[in-house]
Formats: sequence, C-alpha cells, structure tokens
Amino acid sequence: MEKLPEKQEGFDLKKSPIREAYIILGATTPLELNKLYTEQDQLLFISRKWDYDEKDQIPNRIKDILENADQIGLTEEEKEWRSEILWFWYHHAISCANWKRDKEKMKLFSEKALEYQDNNPNILTRTMFFLAHDQIEKAEEWVVSKIEDPDHDTATEIIANYKKNGFF
Repeated sequence: MEKLPEKQEGFDLKKSPIREAYIILGATTPLELNKLYTEQDQLLFISRKWDYDEKDQIPNRIKDILENADQIGLTEEEKEWRSEILWFWYHHAISCANWKRDKEKMKLFSEKALEYQDNNPNILTRTMFFLAHDQIEKAEEWVVSKIEDPDHDTATEIIANYKKNGFF
C-alpha cells in the first residue's frame, strides 16, 4: 500500500473522504490533485485511449472515488476541485461516447458535465450538449453569444462538423 502524504498546512489528508484519490495520484493538496488528475487524463485523452468503460484507468478510478465520497467531510477547496475534476471527466466522456457512436451516453454525459461545470467558463460542454440533443439552432446561438471566448473557434468547428457529418 502506498504511503499517505503528511498533513499539510490546515489540511489533513488522513481525514479527507477522498484520501484514496490523493494516494493514487501522489497528491498532497486539492490543487495538486486536480493538476495530477489532469495530467493523467490528458495522457489518455490525447492518444484517444481514454475510455469510460475501462474501470482500471486512473481517470475512472478517481471519478468513482470523487463521486461516491461523502461531501460533508470535504473542505471547501476540495469541493471546488472535486467539481472541476468531475466536470472534466464528464466533458471528456462526451467525446469518448462520440468515438463509440453512442448518442444516448453523449446526452447523459453532457447533462452530468453541465451539473458539475459550476463557474468553469468552458463553452464546449454546452455546445456539445445542444448538439447531442439535436438542438443545432441553440448551439449556434450559444456560440455566437460567446464570440470573445478563446474556445469560440473550436465550438464553431464542432458545429460545422456536426452539420456536415453529424457527430459520428
């Protein structure tokens, strides 16, 4: 068994309901948990090996721990990063469902991603939600309203690809 990191300033990992996630990633703070999770996620996602059905993949293990944890014992910072990690997992699950040609899962995952998105400014999640639900006009209106967003061009491309080829 991996050794639990020492107690941090005002933060005791031994008491955290999600300590198993810290251990798996070797993280010592909520911010570091997010950083290390993102690194693991990106390794799999960029190579298109990311798969919500592969229970042993680290992103899936972390997602399960975070979703099943008792939130009452989480610090405010842990709650914020928990939501961010879960949003990111569901955000990528939408794309994975597209790769697998599973529109129902795309719908489900896009709904869950929006539940966890909180203050994250990413416009792609809502764009994919609209498209997964065949709401092309709403997707276009949404993206037009976000012209200054850094992901505007990507969202526009997603819509153009959807119009040309559908999701699959």
